[in-house]
Amino acid sequence: MRIDRAIKRRKKLSLTSLIDVIFLLLLFFMLSSTFTRFAEVDIVAGRAGTPVATTKAPDIFIRLEAGDDWKINGAALDIDAAMIELQRLEDLGASTAVVVVRPQVSSQELVDALERISKSANLKVAVAG
Repeated sequence: MRIDRAIKRRKKLSLTSLIDVIFLLLLFFMLSSTFTRFAEVDIVAGRAGTPVATTKAPDIFIRLEAGDDWKINGAALDIDAAMIELQRLEDLGASTAVVVVRPQVSSQELVDALERISKSANLKVAVAG
């Protein structure tokens, strides 16, 4: 009489080993993240209780209107002309500027304006509403 051996069945190997899972997670996080550096705009708040008599008047007065209209020291300019004017005034010795924002100007337009000013001129900028 012939006795057949019981066939040992191998357990199936898991298709997702630990290293595969780690690799997939790493790949996912690398592709979903952004490697660009966001621009930083330094905003310094005014100090309470500072006497008005000791503060110096700003050298440049910038008013942001709706859209791309700027007024620098009263002269209406577009953005490119405004950047050239800011560089010219800085070359003449201006070191401080005040940006006055009209109510219809969005906060994104303000941030864009502050970034443009910081890239084109080395001025100490204060924001007024």
